[in-house]
Formats: sequence, C-alpha cells, structure tokens
Amino acid sequence: MRLMLALLFSFSLFGAPSEKYFDLLASTPKSHGIIGNHEKGEIEILLHPLSINETESIAMERLLNKEVPPEQAWEWSRVGIIAEDQYLFWIRDAVLFPSGEKGTYDRILWKSALEAPPGVAIFPYLADRKVVLILNYRHATRSWELELPRGLLREGETVRTAAARELQEETGYHVDDSLLLGTIAVDSGILATVVPVLACRAVDPSDRKYDFSEAIALNVTLSVNELETALLKGFLDVSLTERTLRANVRDPFLTFALLQMKLRHWQD
Repeated sequence: MRLMLALLFSFSLFGAPSEKYFDLLASTPKSHGIIGNHEKGEIEILLHPLSINETESIAMERLLNKEVPPEQAWEWSRVGIIAEDQYLFWIRDAVLFPSGEKGTYDRILWKSALEAPPGVAIFPYLADRKVVLILNYRHATRSWELELPRGLLREGETVRTAAARELQEETGYHVDDSLLLGTIAVDSGILATVVPVLACRAVDPSDRKYDFSEAIALNVTLSVNELETALLKGFLDVSLTERTLRANVRDPFLTFALLQMKLRHWQD
C-alpha cells in the first residue's frame, strides 16, 4: 500500500524531475562530473527518466516507512534542482550505490564552478617567513575565524589573477610570486567543487579594499611555530584596540597549505 502511494505521488501528482536539471547537464556536462559505475564501487548517477522516477518512488517509500508525512516524503525524495540562487545550485541526484540499491543523494554546486574553479585561497608569507592571516567574522559559523584570505573568481579571471586581487582586497598586500599547492575538497560529502590553493610571497602592503559584505577586522601575522601552536590549541586570543577576542584556528585551507609548504621543505 505504501509503495502504491509513493508511485501515485511520484508519477501522477508531481511528474518527472524539472527540465532545468537536464538542461544543466546538457549545457554544462561538468556540473555532473563523472557519472560513475556502481560495479566499480562508485556511486553511479542515474539519468534515464524512468530510472529517476523509480528511484524517487523507492526513496519516498523509505521515508514513508519512517512515518514521514506523504507530502514531505515526496519533497525530500524528488530529484532535480531543489533550489538555487545567484551563487549556488542545490541538486538531488538519483543514484545507484555499489550495493546495487537505488536512492537519492544531495550535493551543493557553486555556479561559478560550472566551467572553472569557484574560487581560490592564498597562503601569503613575508620575507621573514611569517604567515599573513585575516581575522574574519563568518556568518555560517557565527564566530571569529583566523584564516587564509580567499574568495570567488570573477568572470574572465584566472586563478592567479583572482588570488592577487583577493590578497590585495583582504590584506592590502600584493603578490610577488605564486605557487599552486594543489586543490582541496573542503567537504566532499556535500560540496561538489574543489578549490585551488596558492602560496605567494606578500609584498608592498597598502590600504585594503573590502567588499561591503566583509567582516574582516585586521591582519594577524604569525611565525610557523606560533601558527602550529594556535592550531594545536584550536584558538588564538587576538588583541584589538578596545578588546581581546578569541578566534578559532581551524581553517582547512590553512592546514592544507601549511602541510603542503612543510612537505616542500619550505623552512629548511
């Protein structure tokens, strides 16, 4: 009975996934990445409409068995572009797991990553090998974070030109030389994109040019030993003119870049 109800919701009331989902795949194949093969132990994306409808029904049945109300069960099992804004797609795919079972899987895709990296992070260091970080209040975590400067690529920018612009905007420093350290998947469980990380020598400090939406208090310059101590503690107390605040030190871009630099014998 529950399976019949799921089928009715999936086929009769709500129909197939949105055309925009297939339009996105046709116009920008990179948005789906590698389709995958479940027989090779991968999570395979199902793209045939009948397979998608069947998978939606299976996912909905699982939710109904957990006593989720039918309308909500459909909302949570439907495949396609679930939501979007000017920056992001929230996508739900129909997939075939290595176990042979079908289900749905969500992921978040930066729109700016459809044809190029979505952004860049910069590991800036001075002539004395001290690292320049920014003290930034992050809306998502609702907390002060000590982290590397980073930001989105603008249209027509390369990774290096974006890095130079972001460094100047957020710290006031300019790039003298840069090195691509690699890419990092910040949360491979939900985010579909990876971000390149560059190291650069920072020179000629000048006035910063914050965007109106930034909440950057100041630069914090630390030696590698000071940085490693802060990472071990997980925080650093930073003195401002009128107060002292505790900033979290847990930036994954920072830890990735620092490890990459040490593996390259940066301080030897």
